[in-house]
Amino acid sequence: MVTLTVELARALVNMRGAGSAKGASEKDEFTLLCSRERPTALRDLACDAVLAPYRHEVALKLRWLPLVESQLDCDAILYPFWPSPPRRRRGAPPAAVYIHDLAFRLRAAEVPWQQRAYLGTVVGPALRNASAVLVPSETTRRDLLDCYPLPGLEARVSVVPEGLSLRAPTGALPDGLKPGFVLAVGTVEPRKNYARLLTAYRQLRSRSTAPPLVVAGRPGWAYGNTVRRLAAEPGVRYLGHVDEPTLSALYGAASVFAFPSLYEGFGLPLLEAMAHGLPSLAGAVGALPELASGAALLVDPEDVTAIGEALERLLADEHLRKKLSSAGRRRARAFTWARSAKLTLEVLRTIGKERAQ
Repeated sequence: MVTLTVELARALVNMRGAGSAKGASEKDEFTLLCSRERPTALRDLACDAVLAPYRHEVALKLRWLPLVESQLDCDAILYPFWPSPPRRRRGAPPAAVYIHDLAFRLRAAEVPWQQRAYLGTVVGPALRNASAVLVPSETTRRDLLDCYPLPGLEARVSVVPEGLSLRAPTGALPDGLKPGFVLAVGTVEPRKNYARLLTAYRQLRSRSTAPPLVVAGRPGWAYGNTVRRLAAEPGVRYLGHVDEPTLSALYGAASVFAFPSLYEGFGLPLLEAMAHGLPSLAGAVGALPELASGAALLVDPEDVTAIGEALERLLADEHLRKKLSSAGRRRARAFTWARSAKLTLEVLRTIGKERAQ
């Protein structure tokens, strides 16, 4: 969500002056609404920012945003991170809200109860009040309409896929790490399925010589003993959170990418891996089959044996790796933040015109 919010903001502002047929008009103006301070990644962005006196999400949603919304002299407002305030004042600009996934409804057991309670409270009112709803995939669009069969909602939903962030220069590999490893990227939380990946990797090492498994991702929530197991498992190198140059180096040096997630509304790590030409396996669930579109090996993410066999097949079959590498690069070219911004701007202009009428 942070990546989308930052990259979409940058793309929207930077495309100003490209001409109305291609991007934002020179007359378009953008203002950031920020909690306490302007994000570091957006400090050089050529637009104004309004800073909230609060940082906590609840205070922002219940106290500050409803007030500042009604004071904004704007045609439309975009909520790319969390949904809009559940209660909006009369006269507030039309809002477009971005729904990243429906994990809190579809995979409730893998989402912290606090997040389930919060999203369960704010998403429904946000959808009812929104003039437009943006989702990153057709899969998420279907999930949304299944979970929220609200009158007129389908006509207000638009698919705006995520893009690629490849600005960071490639850095150095972490000390002691040599090319050829299996790479897994993502926050350590139940939905990312690291426990089954570890078991599958252990089985793979028991029957053949396997390269190291490298895991990059900050600890998230409800991960139990998974972080400890990652750090202690023979053959596994757990890096925790890494910066963008290091992540780029990891994608470039790995031989196989493993992403057997149990559910994704889009799947940005898979897209990043494909863009680097990294042969990948992914869970055959959620939006991952849609994103891969034949450019990754799909597996049942709840089947440990299937994950292990897919890893073994990728590592052993050079022809398959080359095929997936080429297909992944081709597939990834279709996903740019400029395209995401163009689609978003079209939605914002549409709801802005409706307000003017």
